[in-house]
Amino acid sequence: MPEDADNLFDRVPEHIFRPLGAHEHARRNWSLLNHLYNDFFAPEADPPEGEGWTQKRVVASIERFLVRWDDEHETNVEERGTPVNIRAHDALSSFLDSGWLSIDRVGFTQFVIMRPTVQNLFELLKTFAEQGPEFIGGRVQSVRNNLLQVQADPEKNAAVFQVAAKECSALLRMLNTTRMRVREASEYLRTQESTHLFLEKFFGDYISSLYIGDYSDLFSRNHPLASRWDIVDLASRITEEPESREQLRRWYRKNLRCRSTEEADALIESDTARVLALREVDRLLARLKDAVTRANDQALGYLEYKVRSQGNFDMKTDQVINAVVRAADSRPNDKNLALPTGWSQGRLLSEDALKMPNKKPRKRRGAVIQKRQLSPEARARRLVRQIMKGNREVSEARIIQYIDRHVDSGGILESSSMEVDSINDLCILAAFSRLGLIADRTERNARAGIVRPTLFKELNRHIEIELTGERFENEYIEAPVVRIRRRKDGSTNNAN
Repeated sequence: MPEDADNLFDRVPEHIFRPLGAHEHARRNWSLLNHLYNDFFAPEADPPEGEGWTQKRVVASIERFLVRWDDEHETNVEERGTPVNIRAHDALSSFLDSGWLSIDRVGFTQFVIMRPTVQNLFELLKTFAEQGPEFIGGRVQSVRNNLLQVQADPEKNAAVFQVAAKECSALLRMLNTTRMRVREASEYLRTQESTHLFLEKFFGDYISSLYIGDYSDLFSRNHPLASRWDIVDLASRITEEPESREQLRRWYRKNLRCRSTEEADALIESDTARVLALREVDRLLARLKDAVTRANDQALGYLEYKVRSQGNFDMKTDQVINAVVRAADSRPNDKNLALPTGWSQGRLLSEDALKMPNKKPRKRRGAVIQKRQLSPEARARRLVRQIMKGNREVSEARIIQYIDRHVDSGGILESSSMEVDSINDLCILAAFSRLGLIADRTERNARAGIVRPTLFKELNRHIEIELTGERFENEYIEAPVVRIRRRKDGSTNNAN
């Protein structure tokens, strides 16, 4: 595959960004593109009467835009002196040369068009420019609903699985980029010297349009993101069940032109990994919350500093001194002037300047806490509960001890032939059914190339368990028959 196979300019013209890179007219040209798109090429725009839009019609639309732009913005005198018709033709020529617009000939008539690839690029840029606060809850609900559709009917909704995987990747990218946007915004806010501009930017742009729309509910239990483990479980079940995986494999081979089953499985695993990446969302949320908290603290600290530090204190000080002088002049010479200045009046060393003695607080006597003594009946009940709990414990050590009593080294025995001598034996015999199902599922995953963490690692060193497909019944339980093969080199001494 050539190195430039995915180059952007293999799909769009090389000079397409030239009008948007112009120093003087970059903003005007972007607004003009929006104007032409809304007038002629948007889905809700009026359709053309013939095969397309004539050059005369497009030039007239550009002229209307330029007149309105001149009224709303400061345009240099030289540009205003140029006739608007010439300026409109120049703008159209710029868009035609750069590739934003193209000429399509039908007979002897020329029509102005915007090619589909260029239109897609413009719509992506327009979406980016108009991007507001994101709502994570809606995205999570969409992913979960899509996976439920795939699980309900894998053959009909196999394509939806890939859509859900892309949505998960977009969600994680959005969480990561939002953290960077918060950092950029906090750096920009620190450059604002005017308190008025700071308040306008902080509460107008930063709070209302930058944050995640449902950020206040993002860490609550009721937010849809709390169901991310259900989404992970849904994706695992869809790809692990043989029937649904086969339906996905057929769709991938047919629609993504896979040459083999292994290639289709690789694509399925890649999309599954995108969904399972939701398990790492806690790390991204913690980093995002830390960035938002730091930005808020910096912004509020800056605001508090501005409010406290700004003000004409020299003028206020002069006003206080003048007020004191006027108050002193208004009193007779034989009358002292006492002002509430915040410290003791009169002589520096006097009884009036001394602080009143502190009264030592009385020591409060705490309540006497008596240790509760259990009655003989309560102690007996607790002992019975401990015995019950111990009898029902099913651990790897007890399972190995049970196997040691029933199966010789290198021997094979089925669970239907095992004896039950105690309550713990019955609990372990019942647990063999679950162990058999786990072993069967692990074997199916291995055949499908799926690796999952192994349960009961210590137990697997001593025995092998498999389902026989039969069932047995004794006087206590009815369960699937499990065949247990004890390894010859499996020692039970380290299991106690």
